[in-house]
Amino acid sequence: MKNRGFVILSFFVLTTYFVPLLLGVKEIKMIDNINLRVPSHGDSELTKKLEDLWRRDTNTYSGHMKNMGFYQNLDGIIIRGSLAKYLNGENITPLTREQVKEAINKLEKDTELDLSKAIIKGFEFGTSIITRDKPSEYLKLFGYPAVFTRQEYSKRKGIETVTYTTDKGSFGFTGYDKIKEMKQKKQKIPALYQNVNVLRLEYKITRRKGIKSKFRGDINVYDLFDENIYRKLQNLFLEAYKAIPKHGRQCFFNLMENITPTQWTEILAEQYRQSFPKENIYLQQKLRETGALTEKNHERIRASEKRRAKDFSISDKSPLIAELDAHVTNIMCKNVE
Repeated sequence: MKNRGFVILSFFVLTTYFVPLLLGVKEIKMIDNINLRVPSHGDSELTKKLEDLWRRDTNTYSGHMKNMGFYQNLDGIIIRGSLAKYLNGENITPLTREQVKEAINKLEKDTELDLSKAIIKGFEFGTSIITRDKPSEYLKLFGYPAVFTRQEYSKRKGIETVTYTTDKGSFGFTGYDKIKEMKQKKQKIPALYQNVNVLRLEYKITRRKGIKSKFRGDINVYDLFDENIYRKLQNLFLEAYKAIPKHGRQCFFNLMENITPTQWTEILAEQYRQSFPKENIYLQQKLRETGALTEKNHERIRASEKRRAKDFSISDKSPLIAELDAHVTNIMCKNVE
């Protein structure tokens, strides 16, 4: 059993780990959307610079500058938007730490605001990965982790977005088809990313208390290009990515051994679970709701699934997940640039 699995996996490793490197695929992690608060300092020249200015009263107004949205109240000015789009007009091309600094300096200069004390309330950290297959083929293999709630957005042609959020909503992880999103928003696609498949993966901290819990306090906008912050974000991204179970593993028969009816049933059940994880969970849920599947028997099924998942007659990973894991590891384990 063990040897047979090794032979098959050797082919998987050759075709999914090293071929992308030979093709010269380049992916880099980046900070993209940010949500920050600038302490209140009274009215400023900013209102003259904003487009679509809407003023509710002397202390409250909103507007935007390029893609960055602005909202002021008595507590200060809230700024939201993509740093990459603000700097380059699109957010598929990765930003280095130096470019993040450049984008923040540009924002500071254009708005004439002092951002040295601007507190980050939320931001995204992710990467755009050029993949061999359509992003939907990878996303459909993303399972249901214990620490996140999974939401799927799909159409007839397949899954477009899979989003994970924690119960309190402070953290999240998202995967989606980046090219499809850019086409829908009529954004110009850079030459490097034309006629290829691009899977976007993002780790999100959406609340200030989430930032405090991960970084032991607030971080300001200048910290976004700090080397230590980037290293921390690499680790947080990897933790979230690894917490999501991945399906699509392949089951194999040993043609030199006799197969019993029980073994036949077991391997078909496992292949169904690996190929159709969502349908498998839904079916068990419906059976439990009708009473056809008791809680005791449901626990026995889950125990058998865990046991089968460790069986040597099943590949360690699907070819698609092996490819994606190689990309993610290559990106997130590199030195900070």
